[in-house]
Amino acid sequence: MYTESSARNNNTNNNIVPEERVNKLLLQSIDTLEEILKNQQLPAQERATVALKILEMTGILSQTNPRSPSRLISDAQQQINRLNTDNSTIKFSLNSPKIAQVKSTFLPAAHVEIPNFLSPEENQKAIEIAIQKRDQYIESTTTTKADKYRQSYVLFSQYFPELAALIQSKILETLAEVLAKLNFRPFEISEIEAQLTAHNNGCYYKIHNDAGSEKTASREVTYVYYFYQEPKAFSGGELRIYDTELKAGGAITHENFQTITPANNSIIFFNSRCRHEVMPVVCPSKAFEHSRFTVNGWIRRLVS
Repeated sequence: MYTESSARNNNTNNNIVPEERVNKLLLQSIDTLEEILKNQQLPAQERATVALKILEMTGILSQTNPRSPSRLISDAQQQINRLNTDNSTIKFSLNSPKIAQVKSTFLPAAHVEIPNFLSPEENQKAIEIAIQKRDQYIESTTTTKADKYRQSYVLFSQYFPELAALIQSKILETLAEVLAKLNFRPFEISEIEAQLTAHNNGCYYKIHNDAGSEKTASREVTYVYYFYQEPKAFSGGELRIYDTELKAGGAITHENFQTITPANNSIIFFNSRCRHEVMPVVCPSKAFEHSRFTVNGWIRRLVS
């Protein structure tokens, strides 16, 4: 028997079925978008757009205002259509999201070495200053504060101003030639940093680069001036410079490397973004005056 009550029940059931269908469709679409959002290779702007779509589609499910099944389906279809038209940079299928291509830059393990950088008298004076300042050195650290990543002793340039100024002036005299050999275009210099470093028995510096943080990003060229008492009383302490790949804001160390053995009164230059390390030093006497000394630092580009 047909009654008003049964008619109301039938209308209600007709409303429930399509609403369940569209809710299921929305949930499946949201699950797919969430998988795409997990893809760290997508640029931040594209991931933000995907996140916005998830919020919009979730809004359809969470709205409390009563809507008809036809309106639910219409809204859901509009949201799905907008995924394909709103942002032309996002192209994906439900089963196979596209992975964004990330460009990389390859840096060979190149360096420039200049022997007899200072006069014999200047070289001897540098050795005397390095030894005389023994009590003013501090233990070295890294910008990342990593534990047991570096062991050496450092003296900052304000404690050896004359030697620092001498090294810096000599660098400026030869810099144009060095930049050309390293395939650098000339750039405006903001600063030539300098520090005096002593490596004694057991000292080292693990693989790193010198321009890998916000504070060091303007470093373009690293230099290392080697000096020590002769006859040399230590072994080891070689510098290894690795082929380096810059990709997605990071630096990848390749297997190929060049090894530079410290030579008294020589200086080397290389790209500050190249990964490199100082091999462990062996100094049997452990006497400070027998250390592997360097004046090392970085040539910074002027940033406007």
